[in-house]
Formats: sequence, structure tokens, C-alpha cells
Amino acid sequence: MDFKQKGFTLIELVMVIILLGVLSAFAMSRFSSGQSYSSVIVKNQLLAALRLSQQTALSRSSSGANVLLTLTSSAGNWSFVTSGGDGNSFASSIEIEAETIRFGTNLVAACSTLSALPLTISFDGDGNRIPQSNLRICIDSDTVYELCISSSGYAYEGTCL
Repeated sequence: MDFKQKGFTLIELVMVIILLGVLSAFAMSRFSSGQSYSSVIVKNQLLAALRLSQQTALSRSSSGANVLLTLTSSAGNWSFVTSGGDGNSFASSIEIEAETIRFGTNLVAACSTLSALPLTISFDGDGNRIPQSNLRICIDSDTVYELCISSSGYAYEGTCL
């Protein structure tokens, strides 16, 4: 009689289970700290609010009214509010985890020495920041993220030049 066996041997099954265990342990270690993702979300939301404020100022250049971006923290949330001279405003908020937001015009000092919120940033009709100087914003958590608003109003991630 010719018996052809089909299937996996016990050794093959055990090796697959061990391999899946190692891969899942690695994957779980990558997702165990949600705090690092929270600070990335805050950084991206703040950068989006800064760019929205500058674009709003550019679109309202004929009205002559400045556009303000106000950053505050209250009730466990970061709040970003863009407002212009016409009474309309755009607001967003993010839950505060363990990050702190600090700002200042000192481009070389440690982030911990900069001022804490609240902060109001003003853009003129040409999209320039008022006053026309670089502004450094630090988002401090497990990882420190730096944003810079140049004197021309352009906001970007990285150190101010």
C-alpha cells in the first residue's frame, strides 16, 4: 500500500508558532507607547493651524485686518483658534497627554527655558508674522519636536535658521 501523507509535521507547526510569537512580540513593542504618537499628532495639528492662519491672512490681504492664531490649554485640551477681522474663526483642539508646548525668539536656548502658553501669533495681509522675527515653538514629550515660524510667516518643522 502506498500512503501519501499530506500536511505539516509537528516540528514545522512548532516552528511557525515560535516565529509568529517573535513577530508579534516585536510588533507589540512598537505600539506599546501611544504617547510618542500623541506628540506627533500635536505637532502636525499645530503646523496645520499655523499654515491655515498664514493662508487665511494672504486671502484677506485686501481687508487690511490681521489674522490671529491663539494657542491655549484648558480643560485637558490644546486649543488652536484662527480668527480674522471679519468675525469668522477656525478652531481645533487636541487632548493633552504628556506634552508641553513652549515658545520664544531665542533660537539656541533649551526648550525647557522658553515661555509656556498661551500664545497669540499675528499675521499681516501679506502673510508675514508680526513682529517680523523668527519664532521657535517646542513640543516637549518623550521626543522634542521643534517648529519654526520665519519672519515671512512660513511655518515648518525643524530648527529656526
